[in-house]
Amino acid sequence: MDNLFEIKIDKASSLPVYQQIGDAIFSLIENGTLAPNSKLPAIRKMASSLEVNNVTIVSAYKYLESKKAVYSHTGSGTYVSPIPVKSIPSPVINENVQLSKSSLVDGAINFTDTTLPQTLFPTDEFKMVFNELLDRENGRAFAAMDSQGYYPLRQTLCTVLKHYGITASPESIQILSGGQQGIDIVAKAILTHGDVVFTEKPTFYGATGAFLYRGCQIVEIPMENDGCDITALENLAKLYRPKIFYMMSYFQTPTGISYSLEKKRKILDLAEKYNFYVIEDDNLYDFNYTKEKILPLKALDFRNRVVYIKSFSKILMPGLRIGFAVMPKKIHQSLMSAKYTADISTSGLIQKLLDIYLNNYDWQAHIETIRTYAMKKYKTAIKYCDRYLPDAKYIKPKGSIGIWIDTGIENQTLFAEKLMEKNIIVSQGIQFMPSEANSTYIRLCFSNINDEKLEKGIRNIGMIIKEMKEK
Repeated sequence: MDNLFEIKIDKASSLPVYQQIGDAIFSLIENGTLAPNSKLPAIRKMASSLEVNNVTIVSAYKYLESKKAVYSHTGSGTYVSPIPVKSIPSPVINENVQLSKSSLVDGAINFTDTTLPQTLFPTDEFKMVFNELLDRENGRAFAAMDSQGYYPLRQTLCTVLKHYGITASPESIQILSGGQQGIDIVAKAILTHGDVVFTEKPTFYGATGAFLYRGCQIVEIPMENDGCDITALENLAKLYRPKIFYMMSYFQTPTGISYSLEKKRKILDLAEKYNFYVIEDDNLYDFNYTKEKILPLKALDFRNRVVYIKSFSKILMPGLRIGFAVMPKKIHQSLMSAKYTADISTSGLIQKLLDIYLNNYDWQAHIETIRTYAMKKYKTAIKYCDRYLPDAKYIKPKGSIGIWIDTGIENQTLFAEKLMEKNIIVSQGIQFMPSEANSTYIRLCFSNINDEKLEKGIRNIGMIIKEMKEK
């Protein structure tokens, strides 16, 4: 630390004194003279040594914070970045994130489709539910609904949540017009222009779009085999102080990775320590192909840091456009206000239909039916990947409806063109990584492709990979 007290100041320079001091400290950090997480001298001590006033040192430290070279702990002091300054990722601020899927072509083998076959939709049950509702309420079935949602449905959802290990009250539940709206209203309620949001890398592009269009900065946390890199999460939290961490505990989109219990607990500890909220997106938890019990992050959330969002689009019918959020008490009112300004309320008719269905029909048996179907498709898809993609690397998740594949092909534009020649459409990896200009990854969704087309598509993908690598 003696180097810090020997900083030379040129009072004749046009560069402000605070910046001269900041740049000198930055150089010591950059060349490794000051170790990661080492504490900088107290403001008064530094000011006295360099014969400047306290405000100059405060400005120098703030300047270094803006460069992410240091971080501060209230009441403790200022510390050197835990990450080498050259390795600190820059936030993503590009608002031109790609949100739409690839254009569809008639007859194409469409690996971007995340829906289930319509034959699996519980249409007969909903036909009976609709008749029951009209017989019971007549015109009242179409009446306007409270913005937070139909109270009996919120009560029913509390019972449903118990099957996922989550305890909630009707007052903590907000009915949504789909899961995407949940992400959007959390962004609207909590974030302001310039705020930092953490996401997994890679992640769901609908979420990054919602954050970027709010004018936020996105910092990506790399994924490992059992969840995100916790060390990176904490180190970057020290530097960026995020407002939100968006994540999926199970069968993450697009990788299919699930979090270990240890990492889930650590995330909650870090959320409390660094004062951020977690959006837990339950998009695919019901597609669990193991006998292991699902334990959402929200089930462990005794500090009330997690906004749990669940949609019924995948497990029932996408056209219902209904989901819900379990809201932490501190941001409860803000989320309800954001929902009201978004669309006032979700369709009361759909809410009442869903409530009758969940109470009077065996929704768990329905989920088991779609899980059995999807697991069979998953095993078929993995079989063909093992057979036809020897030159690619891919994760074999314990659930999900897609496979995340590293093709090893750098020229993704040419790769996509060759796929289109074979009438094949895939989701390119760059969609899920807004910070990257290119990606060798693709995502193959198998849930709505018959076995014949599934084999043909994966076989042709393998042939194209082999052909491109041999050139």
